[in-house]
Amino acid sequence: MDASSSITRTVVVNAPRSAVWAAITAPDKISQWFGQRTSLDLSVGGEAAFTWDEHGTARAVVTEVDEPNAFGFRWAADIDADPVVGNSTLVRFTLSEHAAGTELTVVETGFDTLDRDVADQKQAREANVQGWHAELDELVAYLHGVKA
Repeated sequence: MDASSSITRTVVVNAPRSAVWAAITAPDKISQWFGQRTSLDLSVGGEAAFTWDEHGTARAVVTEVDEPNAFGFRWAADIDADPVVGNSTLVRFTLSEHAAGTELTVVETGFDTLDRDVADQKQAREANVQGWHAELDELVAYLHGVKA
């Protein structure tokens, strides 16, 4: 996979894996660090929506649920659009034990499959690089105050 078509970010969270799992899969907890409102049907094929007051709603479809190891979804690159081939990327969270708590890795792939020119694909990727950096920092801060 071409690194310019994907994003990978790993953080270590000083929290048990069960707490990290809940933070990435329970709508009320997701809304504490990822946007302001979340709806999520936690089953493969289930629909999800992540809403930021300043950006709008990103719609998604769940692609993987392997508690407490992995969670994935396909989400639309455009706000307020349904995720379909050509307008969406795949996000996958993996969780593993770490001496300091839990290691969480997020990989987002598929920017090179967006129905956009190369410059727009790169722009979409760069926006999400910045987004995952900020959002995962918020997740770490949120979880440092949560006990499972």
